Amino acid sequence: MICLGPMGNPDPTELINLETNRIPFKSSGMNSDCSQAFRSGPSPTTGWRDWFHRMATSYRTQWEEYDIGQCLNLSLSEMIRNEPMLTSACFFWSDALNAFLFGHGPMTPTLLGVLMLTGLSISAPDRSYDLMAKATSKFKTRNIRGWKGYIAKTGPVVLREHIAFLNMWLEKIIFCGKTVGPTVNTLKMAELLAEGNMIPIGKHLLGLVYHILHHVSVKLRTDQPISNLGGPWWFIQLWLNMYMHKTMGMDFRKMAFPSENFAEGAAFQTRRCTSFDEAAAMIANDPPELRHHRLLQMLLQWLC
Repeated sequence: MICLGPMGNPDPTELINLETNRIPFKSSGMNSDCSQAFRSGPSPTTGWRDWFHRMATSYRTQWEEYDIGQCLNLSLSEMIRNEPMLTSACFFWSDALNAFLFGHGPMTPTLLGVLMLTGLSISAPDRSYDLMAKATSKFKTRNIRGWKGYIAKTGPVVLREHIAFLNMWLEKIIFCGKTVGPTVNTLKMAELLAEGNMIPIGKHLLGLVYHILHHVSVKLRTDQPISNLGGPWWFIQLWLNMYMHKTMGMDFRKMAFPSENFAEGAAFQTRRCTSFDEAAAMIANDPPELRHHRLLQMLLQWLC
């Protein structure tokens, strides 16, 4: 083993034990108001499914080439947010170790987890300075009735519409901006993607996951209310579902995912899940009474 600089005890047990006493579960009064924490999470938007079909006809091949096709498919899942599970897990987050300190030991989302659950690139060159440049496209974001009014529905499919589509996907569904409405915050990234540039979106996603969990754990430790921080809570839920599905009594092989082959307003159709992320996304879509029972089982066996 080659070490650069001073190194202490390689056994992390003592560090983990000390850090366990700092997590909100041990150090807080557990009185924080979390009612606004998940306000910006993805929610079904009228017109999105039809817009997805419209764009997929022309750009499906490009999506697969640039590692966004799998994650774009997830946008059709309409995954129900499991706020009790997310809130409970946050009480076990260590902002020093960037890990959940569960009863059986530390666990944390990793880049490989992001790749497996989303298919987003984690290895493309990271030229973040390109994202700081001003976008050349112009889109109206105010006084248009929110995301519903942002969606394009007619006319030929052109590059400009593809940029608008990717901007909505990035802002509303992937990074979940806290404005809860159309913005141009991710427009430059959408332009680069539409022009055929590889972007390590998976790295940006994981960084934002760590960012919001850090801020939430700091507030929980001091019993402060958790405001709407935005961020990809959907991925944290997907990751938790992936590892806890057996405890919750779920069999991924029997899960069904919404089919792409029906339009909005048509009879709902499903198909067999073809990936772990599709199955994990559908766990929360059980009836409420069954969902709550499974959550209780998970809390008892995993967190404590």
